Amino acid sequence: MLSAQARKSITDLSRRRSRTYFTVATLALAVAGIGLFALPTLMNRSMDATVASDRLPDLTVSMRPLVLGPAEMTGLASVPNVTAVEPRSFYSGPVYVGARRAFAHVRGIADFSRQSVNVVHVTSGVAPADGEVLTELQNTTHGLLDAHAGQTLRVIGTNGAVQALRVSGDGRNLDGGQNVTSNNVIMLYADTATVASLSGATGYEELDFRLANTSSAAVNQTTAAVRSALTTVPGFTGFTQLPQTRAAGDWPGKSRLAQFNKFYAVISVLALLSALVLISNTATALVGEQTSEIAIMKAVGGRRRQVAAIYLKTTLLLGALGTAVGVIVGIVLANGMARYFGSSFYAITTRLGVDWRIVVLSALVGLAAPPLAALPAIRRAVKVPLRDGLEASGSAVGSQDAGDRLLRRARFLPREAQIGLRNVGRRRRRSVSTALVIAFAVGTMLAVLGLMTSAANASRAAWGDHGEDVKITAQGHPFDAAAATLIRTTPGVASIEPMVWTDVNLTGKDAKIWGLTQATMFHYRIAAGRWYTPAEEQAKARVAVVERDIARITGTHLGQTVSVSTPAGAVNFRVVGIATNTQENGTALYVPITTMHALLTARLPDDNDYWVRTTSQDHAQIDATTTRIQDTLTAHGYPNNSEIKYVRLANEVASNRTSTATLALVGFLVVAISMVGLANALTTSVLERTREIGVLRSIGARARHIRRIFATETIVLAVTGWLLAIPIGYLLDRLLIWMVKNVMNVTISFTFRFEYVALALVGTILLALLITLPPTRRAVHYRPGEALRYA
Repeated sequence: MLSAQARKSITDLSRRRSRTYFTVATLALAVAGIGLFALPTLMNRSMDATVASDRLPDLTVSMRPLVLGPAEMTGLASVPNVTAVEPRSFYSGPVYVGARRAFAHVRGIADFSRQSVNVVHVTSGVAPADGEVLTELQNTTHGLLDAHAGQTLRVIGTNGAVQALRVSGDGRNLDGGQNVTSNNVIMLYADTATVASLSGATGYEELDFRLANTSSAAVNQTTAAVRSALTTVPGFTGFTQLPQTRAAGDWPGKSRLAQFNKFYAVISVLALLSALVLISNTATALVGEQTSEIAIMKAVGGRRRQVAAIYLKTTLLLGALGTAVGVIVGIVLANGMARYFGSSFYAITTRLGVDWRIVVLSALVGLAAPPLAALPAIRRAVKVPLRDGLEASGSAVGSQDAGDRLLRRARFLPREAQIGLRNVGRRRRRSVSTALVIAFAVGTMLAVLGLMTSAANASRAAWGDHGEDVKITAQGHPFDAAAATLIRTTPGVASIEPMVWTDVNLTGKDAKIWGLTQATMFHYRIAAGRWYTPAEEQAKARVAVVERDIARITGTHLGQTVSVSTPAGAVNFRVVGIATNTQENGTALYVPITTMHALLTARLPDDNDYWVRTTSQDHAQIDATTTRIQDTLTAHGYPNNSEIKYVRLANEVASNRTSTATLALVGFLVVAISMVGLANALTTSVLERTREIGVLRSIGARARHIRRIFATETIVLAVTGWLLAIPIGYLLDRLLIWMVKNVMNVTISFTFRFEYVALALVGTILLALLITLPPTRRAVHYRPGEALRYA
């Protein structure tokens, strides 16, 4: 049987059901926000299963095309610590997508039915035979290619001939899918014979290994043993790229998701703060309207502790209801986000799961937060002197102090606006808390918009440092002096510059080295030191200019000699400059191109990519010049790929927009809580002033007059919240930019655009008016007699 205190708590909640519903909904949203912290666990579970299914490689090495027979493969499989090895061949070239040409990677699989490492799964159709291809699922997801079993793709081979390849079905591979999402290239899978017919070369360019021991020392020993085993194979000249290793439990994109989760944490905390403010607001209203009842309870012998216990139980009951709903919503929301990430970035269907640690944390916060948030209001109420409490008529009256008298002098406003303004002023605590909730929401959106703008500006700045309009990359057959002449003499080409790049490791951090000429068209920006000199370029000096971001996280400073792990082994470079550029996400090192050629002995001496500056900056002319270059090179036996600067910039900005939009989706929690809070405040105001509305209707007030009163309250609260949102948004934007620098190790400029502030004002007022339509409609439909009898 329920105690009298419990029945009182239930009565208080059921008497004002609308307010109870709004408060429970707000708390549920906040608890659901905590549920997002389960996202890494859910993704890890699904990705661990996918990694096991795909048998992702622990070690990958790249080389020039190398013919490996059964004896060589058996020798590689017998290298100590190797449990499985799989060879891969590749072709990169144009494919027709309708009438236009796009770039595609075709991965050659020796035997689709017997894949031991880096498995390509056939998700629909059948494995491709000779002259057929599988299309990666992510091609369709990202809008690059929509091709299905039975259709034909036209791929241009090394010799310039167009080969018609039948699509046998769809495939999925983690590495291949990441290539699509990260580089916006079409990914296809075929047998090695089909790849050889496209490339005109036989042999394999990549070896994927599964290892028994994945410790750093064991991987290094295995890499050396593999290199030693390959030296006996004719044609092996060394690794063309730095060997790629995968730590135990790691998977593509894991670190990026962990970084995003830290941003989600900030938004979730804001959602929780908004909910706590609203809980405090609700408790203030609940206790305030029952001031006389509290006084009566004290008059008949109730102690302060007993009275406080009643309202603490009420808030605890609110917490229990909100927690029950919020935990379920949080589980659904976390699984929905995991499914979104899984399908969008990995083409997998994540498993439904629950992180019980997060469930327990959500429940504890949901149960404990409401009583703690309501405690100040309860303490104020029980301390009210008995006489004052008995004479009070509830919070409907509000304070009538100097502030209220000051608002009475605003007689230049219409009468309805005066009443609405005074209503806001009389309930200052509630008005301020409601405005704070709105401020958190608007501030969050201003900060996210600022971050999106900063990311877009950073992308434009990074690509603005490029002096070229097009980058032409050799595929398979390296460019030589004759290829350079063909590019230079193509109509529409103003100038060209050779460049070469490779993956490296600097003090345990992945990086890239760019080999550039001393008089480069690249716009470097030196913060300290200098660029390398013509004499250093001619002497093939081992000097480097290091970007500021990677210098900061690795502790590299000017004048230091650093050891860099390259495909040719460890190489020492003397740091002669620190640059503020942010190429390769701030991880680039710039060295003389002659030095790169001297170090990368596995490459031919003239194995370069070429930057091309066109005679016209018109996009159509750039496209036409690029097509002429590619056609000319292909016709002369130089398979190639192009990277057009303005296209890559547009793709990168779109990619950043997608990432920040995901963050904005989480920020919508704060917006939802604020809108529920505003609706709660207006609904409570209508309920408290039902009799007042009855009096107004009795003396001739019409529906439009009542509507204007509440519209004034809404606008005042919205504008106040907007004003508070400006400093909150500014500081939060600063925090997010700081997190980008210290969590993602990328420096981007701070942006807080005031046109967004103006847009937020209009949006806040319109959305607030829309949200408050239901309580306002209720107010104007009260009949005078019903309103006057309302209890």
